[in-house]
Amino acid sequence: MPKYLSISLSIAIFLVFCVTLFSNTLNMPSFDDYDTTIGFIKRIFFDDYTAKGKVEILFGRHNEHRIIITRLAAAAYFSVFHQVDFANLVFFQNLMLLCFFILMLVIMDNNRLLYAESILFASVFLFSLGFWQVSFYYWAGSQHYAVFLFCFLSLFFLNKSQNIKSKHFFLAALLVIIAVFSFGNGFLGLLLGGFMLLVQKKWPQLVAWTVISAVLLWVTFVLGAQVVVERDVPFNFNWMKSLLLTFLGSFAYVNPATNSDININFCMILGTTVLLVWIWLFFKGYPRRNPLLYCMLSMPILTGFVISVSRFEYQAFGGVAPRYMFFTATIPVILMLIFLDLKILRIRHLRILAWAGVLLWGVVYVNNRKALKEMNKDLAQRVIAWQSDPETRLIHFNEAKPSSEALQWAIDNNVVKIPDLNEFQDTETVQN
Repeated sequence: MPKYLSISLSIAIFLVFCVTLFSNTLNMPSFDDYDTTIGFIKRIFFDDYTAKGKVEILFGRHNEHRIIITRLAAAAYFSVFHQVDFANLVFFQNLMLLCFFILMLVIMDNNRLLYAESILFASVFLFSLGFWQVSFYYWAGSQHYAVFLFCFLSLFFLNKSQNIKSKHFFLAALLVIIAVFSFGNGFLGLLLGGFMLLVQKKWPQLVAWTVISAVLLWVTFVLGAQVVVERDVPFNFNWMKSLLLTFLGSFAYVNPATNSDININFCMILGTTVLLVWIWLFFKGYPRRNPLLYCMLSMPILTGFVISVSRFEYQAFGGVAPRYMFFTATIPVILMLIFLDLKILRIRHLRILAWAGVLLWGVVYVNNRKALKEMNKDLAQRVIAWQSDPETRLIHFNEAKPSSEALQWAIDNNVVKIPDLNEFQDTETVQN
């Protein structure tokens, strides 16, 4: 009976996630979409660029990232439908989340760790609303889902490769290239792939991988690099440490309406534990025993180091930002597999953890659904106000002019069609 109950709960969690997705996704640009999607469509399809110029735009940097999947998907959609529908693009990006979940099930099966309870445990964290900004807005999910999906796929095939001429090695190299061009932390797949080949003593593949990595690292950090602007705030190690440790435990953040400091402190303690376990596994020799699972665990942890160094000024609160939390949602799932593999965790223990996870999922769902609705309401009301006053800030922390001009151009050229927003009308005034 518990087996079928766990499977039923996994299906229920997935269906609730899907219903929430289809009923709360807006066909509107938000935040980075004004540049990364609308601006990109304008430059590619409307401005007078040469073929070479368009390729440079496609592969060019967005801040410190390259976001080719985001751009390619938007361009492909516009090419077919001659309009950009942000809701449909969001649905597309969530297919990558579903593919990521299926990949995790395949990895569980390959490691003989596929149980009803492990499926439920994975469902709890991978179909969570904890990272709602990634799930519901195109500017986030099309990058975050893509980079982890292609990095993990690359590691999966690299682990299977037996020689430099094998199809698995070719697929691993191709997929890591896509990952590098999907988002800023994609380069970590290069480092982890090299580490995997090193511990497996696959020397010919390691040499080839090193050459590929050298080229891609040069592309990532040198080619087209922008001048680094000095920060107003000098680097603070304590702030960086607080963000890192909170980030690593953020999969337990429930976004409470009150006493969030208590929850953040708990995440920090949990994150410290995750970091210590990761180090302990290294010295225990686990990378040699199961390099795939160890490298998979290392991906979100190393991502935490990258984020904490580049965003240190946000301190501990930055570690629970919903736009980053898909990365950390993978941590408990991979740790579960590692502990099952080491026989530290037994099925009877996993059953208890899975049920606790369902409770956590429910609290996270209720709190973050409110946050999602509030964000959607704010975005819609800004567009309503903008229709009367173009000086309204469509992005609350930026000047009004760039996004206002982008949206007006998109409407004038029938690139974007603003949906009926009457349900969001009320007496509140948008704050600029």
